[in-house]
Parts: sequence; C-alpha cells; structure tokens
Amino acid sequence: MIPVTVTPETAALGIALGLVFSLVCYLTTNLSPGGMITPGWLALTLVTDAGRAALMIGVTALTFFATKVLQRQVILYGKRLFAAVVLCAVVLQATVMLALQHEFPLLYTTQTLGFIVPGLIAYQLIRQPLAATAISTTAVTLGTYVVLVAGLLLGALPTG
Repeated sequence: MIPVTVTPETAALGIALGLVFSLVCYLTTNLSPGGMITPGWLALTLVTDAGRAALMIGVTALTFFATKVLQRQVILYGKRLFAAVVLCAVVLQATVMLALQHEFPLLYTTQTLGFIVPGLIAYQLIRQPLAATAISTTAVTLGTYVVLVAGLLLGALPTG
C-alpha cells in the first residue's frame, strides 16, 4: 500500500476507533490488546508507513526480551515493572532512531507516541499469556485498520 498522509482529525478518529475496539476486546475476553491506545496507533502507522510499524514490532520484541533479562536481576512488579518496561522501550527506540536517523531522515518525524507503544505492548506480553496478547493485539489492530482504510478509500475521512 502506498503511504498516506493523514490529517490530525483522521489520526484522532483512528485512535478513537482503536480505543473502542480495545475496550470491546477487553470486556469480552479480559485481554488487553497491548494497551488501549496501541491498536489505533498501530493501524494509523500501517496506513501511513508499514516499515515504521515493522520497526516498532522489532523494538517491542527487543523490549520484551530485555525486560525478561532485567527481571532476573531486579525484582520488578506493578508500577516498577511498568516503568521499567516503558523506559526500556524508550531507550531502545531512541537508540534505533539515532542509529537510523542519517540513513532514513523521514522515518522519525513527529512520532512521539511511537516511543511508548512498544513498551505498552511488551508490558502486556509480560503480564498476559504471550500468544493471547499477540493474537488480541493483532486482531484489534487489523479491525481498526480495516475500518480506517475503508473510511479513507470511501472518502469519508480526510487525507493530508
């Protein structure tokens, strides 16, 4: 799919759609699909730049494994676990950004939320069963993506 530039209004609607689908998923299955804002953000990223979404999945995997290693050395639970996972994701994402900034200058323009989302997903991967989290995150993201793309293709949502 050709990358599309979405307006702030479309981005807000994409996040809102993801929130609604995430809430439905959580209420029906008691599984968090990688955090409440994650599916909407992932769907928007897939619409605008699938390469960035793939990079985010890689950072999520690195964050998950780094946190598992860290848990062997430090007692992490509750808010400490959440803070450690998100901080780890931010550090890894910043490292990747600095490493790729010269090669791909447009890869990181104003994607602040993209620094937090890998941590949110990794946190849920640690707290819930791995496969269930991956399936629920994928399903809710794809549902949001389909509705978002349909709205864009039908002209119901503005593009930039």
